[in-house]
Amino acid sequence: MVAVMADVEVTRDGAVLTITLNRPDVLNALNRAVHQGIHDALERAQDPSVRAVVITGAGRGFCVGQDLQEFSSGAGDVADNLRSNYHRNVLAIRALEKPVIAAVNGPAAGAGMSLALACDVRIASDAASFVPAFINIGLVPDSGGTWLVRRLLGTSAAFEWLTTGRKLNAEDARTMGLVSEVVPAAEFEHRMHEVAQYFATLPTRAVWQTKRLLDAAETTTFEQQLELEAATQAEMTRTHDFQEGVAAFLAKREAAFTGADVDRGHTVWMRNNDDRRRWRLTTVLRLPLALPHLLLLEYWSYLAVIVAIVNWVITLVSGRSPRAVHEWLARYVRYSTHVNAYINLLADPYPRFRGWEGSYPVDLHVEPPVGQPRWKTFLRLPLAIPALALSYVLAAVLVVVAILSWFVALAVARVPQGFQNLGAYCLRYQVQTYAYVLLLTDRYPSLASGSGFQFEEG
Repeated sequence: MVAVMADVEVTRDGAVLTITLNRPDVLNALNRAVHQGIHDALERAQDPSVRAVVITGAGRGFCVGQDLQEFSSGAGDVADNLRSNYHRNVLAIRALEKPVIAAVNGPAAGAGMSLALACDVRIASDAASFVPAFINIGLVPDSGGTWLVRRLLGTSAAFEWLTTGRKLNAEDARTMGLVSEVVPAAEFEHRMHEVAQYFATLPTRAVWQTKRLLDAAETTTFEQQLELEAATQAEMTRTHDFQEGVAAFLAKREAAFTGADVDRGHTVWMRNNDDRRRWRLTTVLRLPLALPHLLLLEYWSYLAVIVAIVNWVITLVSGRSPRAVHEWLARYVRYSTHVNAYINLLADPYPRFRGWEGSYPVDLHVEPPVGQPRWKTFLRLPLAIPALALSYVLAAVLVVVAILSWFVALAVARVPQGFQNLGAYCLRYQVQTYAYVLLLTDRYPSLASGSGFQFEEG
C-alpha cells in the first residue's frame, strides 16, 4: 500500500511503515510540505498494527536539511518555524511507542542529520555521509542536534565535530558510533527492509519501554533509574509477550510476539512511579508553592470549558474529536493530574507547567481519539452525573488522605504505601471522570482498582 503526502511517500509492508522523503532533485531538503508529510506519516505510525517505522530518502540523498530557497524567500520567524515544524517531528519520533529506524542512503546534513540521529537505530549505505552544516552558514545546530550528538559522542567530541562542520563518511560514522551498520549501496534497500522486519517481530512494548528508560536515564540519578526499571519491569510481566517469551524459552521454540500492550481496562490510565519520599521543607510549604500552578490551572480550566463545548458540537457532527483538540484537552487533564498529585502529596517533584506526558511521577496516558456514538455524546453531561457525584466524594476522601499524609511526611519524610494507594485511586477516578465529560473517551469511569490504573511500589 502506497500513499503520497505532498513530498513524502508512505508505504506499508506488513507491520513496517516506511516514510520516504521524496524530493530527490534537491536531496530531500526540508520545506513546510515535507514537515507536514512527516507529521502526518508519524500520526499513521501510531496504528497499533504498525510495529516498526523506517525513515529514508528518495534518490541519492537522505536529507540535507532546510531548503534554503524557502528560507531565503522568507520563512518567517525562525524560532516559530523550528517549534512548529522541526520540533514537533523529532519529539514525535522520540515519543513514538515503537522502534524508528533511519535508513541513511546518502548525504545527511544539518537538520537532516538531526532527523536521522533522533531515530532509535541508524543503518547507513556506504554512499552516506554526515555533515553538521550549521556552522558553515553561521548557525548553531537545531532540531535537537546538540543534545543528540552530545548523547552519542560525549561533550568534547560533539563540540569538535559540530564546530568544525567536517564531513564524516559512513565508515567514520560507524567508528564513532553514529550508525550501527554500513551496507554496500547495491544491497542497502534489501538490508533496510530486513532490519525493519526484524524489529517488527520483537516484543514492541518492551522495545518502547527500553527506549523510554534510556531517554529517562539522561536526567535521572542511578537510584531513580533503578526505581523506574523496577516499575517498568513489573508492568512488562503483565504483557502477553512476556508470557509468550517464557513459554517459548521453556519449550525451546521461537517466540511469536504480538506487540500488544498491557490490558488496562480503560483508554485513560494513570501511572504512579513515585517513590513515596517527601522533602519536609516542601511538604510544609506545599500549598504556597502550588499557587502558581493553581492560578494557571484556573485560567486553563476556563479555556477548556470553551474548547470542550466546541469539541462537543464537532463530535456530534463528525462522530469523533479532532486529534489536535483531543490532544490539547488531554494535556489539560494531564496537567491537572500533575498539579493535584503535587498538592495532595502523591508526588514530591515540582510539576512543569506544560502537561507533557512522561514529565511527572504521577502521569496520565490518554489513547488517541476514536469514533464515539452520537447519542452518548449528546447525553454526555446527564450520563456523567453519577460519576461526577462519586468523584466529588472521592475528592473529599483524597483531601483527608492528603492531610494525614502531610503529618506523616513531616514526621518520617515518607508517605505510607496505603495512603499512596488510596490517594492515587481517588485521583484516578476523578481523572477518568474529567476525561469522560471532555469526550476524551466514551468509556465510563471505573471503580475497579485495576481499570486504567498502574501503581508500583516505590
